[in-house]
Amino acid sequence: MADVLHVQPCRPYLLRAMYDWMVDNRLTPQISVNVNCPGVQLPLQYAQNGVIILNISTTAVRNLNIDNDAISFCARFGGVPHDVYVPMYAVITIYPREDLSMGMCMFPERAYDEMFESGNFPSPSGDSGKSHLSEVSSISPENRKGFEVVDNNESSADPERTERPQAARKPTLEIVE
Repeated sequence: MADVLHVQPCRPYLLRAMYDWMVDNRLTPQISVNVNCPGVQLPLQYAQNGVIILNISTTAVRNLNIDNDAISFCARFGGVPHDVYVPMYAVITIYPREDLSMGMCMFPERAYDEMFESGNFPSPSGDSGKSHLSEVSSISPENRKGFEVVDNNESSADPERTERPQAARKPTLEIVE
């Protein structure tokens, strides 16, 4: 049996290319992020159904950095500046606000599956290893593969329902203007 290739994920390269194309065409690049993934650091109160849409245009963010591990920048949420850190494996889509059909969905990659299996996740540079309030420290194994979003806003008074794990669902994308 042939050896399995161990290559870097192509997601960061695709995201940078799509971002550059959108900026060159004066479109507004946005990403949707699965906030249930470990390492995501942003104001979670703005997420809906485990997903947040982020405008990453040059007029909306400062110090944008799209490297092979993550997208990081500073942005205002409700008028308050926040540092945002989004690991590459948490990015679901990139698309221009003006036309969703010109965007791209990110597909699962073997390198990210291996990262989840090993538990070795990238963190922001200079991170002391302390837990952040807006960081999701772990994700259950049944929700790792394919990065399916779990609706964590549902609550029930039924104690039997709260003991069972929530069923994973495909993310829904809502554009909020």
